[in-house]
Amino acid sequence: MVFTRSIYIAVFSALMAASQVLGAANPKRGLCFAEGDNPGDIKLANQTGTALTWTYNWGQSPPDYLKTANTKLTYIPMQWGRDGIANFASLVKAQGAKTILTFNEPDFATQSNITATDAASLWKQYIQPLHSSGIRLGAPAVTNALSGRQWLSDFLKACTGCTIDFVPIHWYGSGVGAFYDYIWAIHGEFPSYPLWVTEFAETSSDDKVVANFMNATINYMDTLDWIERYSWFAFFKNRLTRPTDLLNANGTLNTLGHIYIGK
Repeated sequence: MVFTRSIYIAVFSALMAASQVLGAANPKRGLCFAEGDNPGDIKLANQTGTALTWTYNWGQSPPDYLKTANTKLTYIPMQWGRDGIANFASLVKAQGAKTILTFNEPDFATQSNITATDAASLWKQYIQPLHSSGIRLGAPAVTNALSGRQWLSDFLKACTGCTIDFVPIHWYGSGVGAFYDYIWAIHGEFPSYPLWVTEFAETSSDDKVVANFMNATINYMDTLDWIERYSWFAFFKNRLTRPTDLLNANGTLNTLGHIYIGK
């Protein structure tokens, strides 16, 4: 039977009722967490009874707390841009990491800003050799601008002989339907690759709209076998201009945080 976007949406209400119990570990659900802002906050995410199972911090090494704690969170190192790439493999191996992320939004001038051909060259030299150590390799994570899809297509064509185990993507916008349209479009264009949605958020300033969006999308992605993992943006303390943050100003979980983390 061929499963299409329309079929999935038609049965989604029924599947919501069978979705995982609040607080049960979810192998898909993770956190993007910038330790430079509030290094102690990751302790909350590492408690038992949450749905979280993995985290990344846009960096090559885990937060200090996760280096020493008895953690249930799997840390995924990232090679964010060009800097430090020569040392990345040794850091990954020293951590015993089994999966890596690579170049963050290379199609965006204010992020890693690398051409597809340069990224393919760097990948072949520094990233591809990790495959022989049994490490899963994530493609560069592009934006949901039109430039992102074109960049990804160019990269995959240029990276001949490269092992791409999954494709991370980012999405920011408004509306559940727009999000579904985008992930299905990426899946349709690159059907050979599982997807990780490593940054996503509803950009409405209305808290209820954001909460409804989160509830719908995380449950929906849990039903899609080609979505391997996802991480909401982001595990930060609440700022007036960012209703998507998961923490209150004092570091406790806000309403959105309780929905996502499952406590």
